Amino acid sequence: THTHTHYLRPSRLCSLSPIEIQMRSGGEQTALEGTPVIKEMIARAKGRLSVMPGGGITERNVQRVLQETGAQELHCSARSTRDSKMVFRNAAVHMGASLYASEYAVKVSSEARVAALLARART
Repeated sequence: THTHTHYLRPSRLCSLSPIEIQMRSGGEQTALEGTPVIKEMIARAKGRLSVMPGGGITERNVQRVLQETGAQELHCSARSTRDSKMVFRNAAVHMGASLYASEYAVKVSSEARVAALLARART
């Protein structure tokens, strides 16, 4: 069985002014996996604070997260990778293990991904 000891009651959170938004993954690795708990938290909050799903939200699952939780807003990084502006590059030396992203790449929020997420969320 799953116990919900990973979150405070909305009444307790509301007493911790100035908390207005609580970002949650529902105690799971991603918000999609935590949708049952997020839905329950939104119901318990009764509009006193916003419970914002966050964690692993993509263009592929944004609709489902919103539909299954009833959330009105969410958090996502909308990350993509772009080439860094580093000028000097030493091909003989690698920073970190080969399992990690290249040190010549930078993770950034992508305007195109934000637009795609918004379009999917609104349909």
